[in-house]
Amino acid sequence: MDKETFIVGNAEETYQTHQKAALYALLADLLFIVLPLVVISIVDVSVGRSLFAIIESPELSFGSAVLFGQTIIKVVTGFAHSKPTGAEQPVFIIALIIVFGLVPSLVVLALLLSITPIPYELQLAQAFIFSLGIVVFLFFGVNWHALSLRYGGKQLDRHTDLLSSK
Repeated sequence: MDKETFIVGNAEETYQTHQKAALYALLADLLFIVLPLVVISIVDVSVGRSLFAIIESPELSFGSAVLFGQTIIKVVTGFAHSKPTGAEQPVFIIALIIVFGLVPSLVVLALLLSITPIPYELQLAQAFIFSLGIVVFLFFGVNWHALSLRYGGKQLDRHTDLLSSK
């Protein structure tokens, strides 16, 4: 299928295609974010610790920070490619992610590195923030990455037009 057929095709089909492609891209990203945690869990189990010993280690909070950071990148990239008229929605989404995701994950990370023994409540908070990071990454990431895919080619065409008019 050539580029023109893809762009001119049914808008709903194109939207669904971009959503599906974005979902697969984000699931691949998520697998690589979770991979070090899987390796740490395998090592923990092999030395006789519980499978859930990862909750006590700061790596889970580090993974949360990476998830929230990657979500911010997806939102900014989608916004940059789609060029909507107002910046209020992505700015609000980014502020939400920073205030309720990135900062709490970094605070929990700092506490985990400085408190011994690690309180059970802090372990639960870390697990909750990591779960929230996955949900936020998939929800906002898929939508904004799909926008990036949808409008990314048109941005390149627009820049080509600008260069040729000089």
